[in-house]
Amino acid sequence: MRRFLLFAGVALLAFLLWRLGPAEILGLLRRVGWYFLLAALLYTAHHAARALALRLSVVRPHLLGYGDALAIRLSGEAIQSLTSTGPLVSEPAKAWLLTRHGLTAQEGFAAAIAEYLINAFVAAALSIVALVYLMQRVAFPPLADRIAIGIIIAFSVFLVASVIAIVRRFYLIGTILAGLAKIGALRGRLRPDIAWINRMEDLLLAILRERPGRLLLIALIEVAAQMILVLELFWLLRALETPASPFFAFLLESSVKAIGFAFSFIPLQVGVAEGTYALVFELVGLPAAVGFAAAFLRRIRSLVAASAGLGALTLLTRGAPSRRAI
Repeated sequence: MRRFLLFAGVALLAFLLWRLGPAEILGLLRRVGWYFLLAALLYTAHHAARALALRLSVVRPHLLGYGDALAIRLSGEAIQSLTSTGPLVSEPAKAWLLTRHGLTAQEGFAAAIAEYLINAFVAAALSIVALVYLMQRVAFPPLADRIAIGIIIAFSVFLVASVIAIVRRFYLIGTILAGLAKIGALRGRLRPDIAWINRMEDLLLAILRERPGRLLLIALIEVAAQMILVLELFWLLRALETPASPFFAFLLESSVKAIGFAFSFIPLQVGVAEGTYALVFELVGLPAAVGFAAAFLRRIRSLVAASAGLGALTLLTRGAPSRRAI
């Protein structure tokens, strides 16, 4: 199924390239020139911010140096970008890498999940704001309007359910896995140790519920990380000679957040990202070709970051752990 999705994404990419015109797309890409270097640096700053958020999400942050946190962040990005496993493997991989720096497995999973969730909370909130604003000012076609409403509802339910689980100290992950095991969806080695998972969720809730000061700081860092992506898109639009204000870049960036969640099992969201960007750009009155080019350029910088992540992963897994997990 995942291979089919990848092949379908590649086919969509080729179709969009043919439909929008290879010559026009190539001309847009040529305009970028040295602007791409700053875009890549901004993307690096995005990961640097999220690495700081990851370090602060560790129950015992003194065990994890910032350089190690950045290497682990880039390693997880490489796994998620270059495989069809999405966060189902990249987040556990981060947890495992954290155990090589003195954390227990439960602490590693709690930190990786906490950072991922807080980033997801921020991204969902920004997406809701942007889509509601755009729907009030842009006449979407009926299908696009229904999709936008569906995204708003889905993200709203996600945020509300998460807040309820945090406030009421509800073991959401353990409950879901126990339910899947009960109906036979998990078998053999996949059968979860619910008691172990609940202890891990205690550590997760310690970050999300019992330490509001640290939670607020992590959330602010995640907001900063998202604003860096907005600045990157604004810079790319400038390079593509497409007039857009920083606020308009914020609306565009936030309105396409859903593709990262919905299509995380397609490596680099091949084809899907280009199609979504082209559609959103056209809906707001910008050339679809510019949206395609912006998404394609972002794919290139993601590949550069993934290459760095593979190097970091090699260094992190070479030899014995730097500290013994306790």
